[in-house]
Amino acid sequence: VSIVSNLFVVSLAIMDCLTKNTYLAASLGIRFVTGIVGCSTAQFFYIYRRRALGTSLRTMAIVSKDLEALKNPFISAELYRIAGQCVRLRRAVLAYITMVVVSILLPTLLDGQLSMPTWPRPEDTSAPRLVFAAMFTIQLVTGTTCPIAFYSFVGILGAAHMACGALFRGAGAAVAVARGAAELRTAVRLHAVLCEASRLLDAVTSDWLPMLFVGVLALPIQGTYDAVQGQVDGYLLSSAPIIVVVFVPLCFSAQAMSDASSEVGLCAYKGSWPDEDPRARYMRTMVIMRASHPAQFTCKGLGAVGLPACQSVLRSWFSYLQMLLNFAKN
Repeated sequence: VSIVSNLFVVSLAIMDCLTKNTYLAASLGIRFVTGIVGCSTAQFFYIYRRRALGTSLRTMAIVSKDLEALKNPFISAELYRIAGQCVRLRRAVLAYITMVVVSILLPTLLDGQLSMPTWPRPEDTSAPRLVFAAMFTIQLVTGTTCPIAFYSFVGILGAAHMACGALFRGAGAAVAVARGAAELRTAVRLHAVLCEASRLLDAVTSDWLPMLFVGVLALPIQGTYDAVQGQVDGYLLSSAPIIVVVFVPLCFSAQAMSDASSEVGLCAYKGSWPDEDPRARYMRTMVIMRASHPAQFTCKGLGAVGLPACQSVLRSWFSYLQMLLNFAKN
């Protein structure tokens, strides 16, 4: 239902944009269209990639329980710390979702006007009350389901990367302190399972992630342009900082996960090689080789999402914003 509602709202917003005489007049419609595209992509992940995403998260949960069973103080403290961070992230996401939904529906709540651009306007039709009720219902569905789907999904991604990084640090500690073939075999198995879980998590999002980033990167540009032109609304105030609220934290969490996965090889190298038999040394070598290909969060067309990608995107983003502002002056 929400996908159909999104398509209807986007179609009407695009038609409204085509009726405008200036770019600034069409700007609100452009912001809503780009935002709905990103949110619809998150809904796509929930509908068609839910099983694969759930498999990856369940695998991480199994690895977490097995690591806790090792009774290592460092591992227990690390998992407890990251669990607290995930709880705080969930609360922040819920608060931000509430703020965005209120900002979108604020015009309707305050003065009875439709929140999103549409063409034709209800007052220009033969049955204005009926058309207004229908459009209000559709926009209400889109205005609530879109932010919930988008921000909850990126919250899950961020929490998954944070948890995966903590699990990699735990696996590295287990490999480093393992004594004997039996302990080492358990640690190596957990590391292999965790690598597969991170690979599956990346496979879930990699190909469609550019569509998700449409809203993340385009909305702040358009919102900043509107703010410079003096066209400020509640939706702008909640969507303009999205690149800082969503993209930058995702880059940091993905980079931390990648760094943690590559450090497992160093932990294996620090093990007690002289005291171990050839079989144990072989297993440590396999861990080092596996860690030489660190876990990554990739985006088709962008590559690995991390700090280098964050710097590159922000640099390009500011350049494009400057061009847009110069265009507005001329």
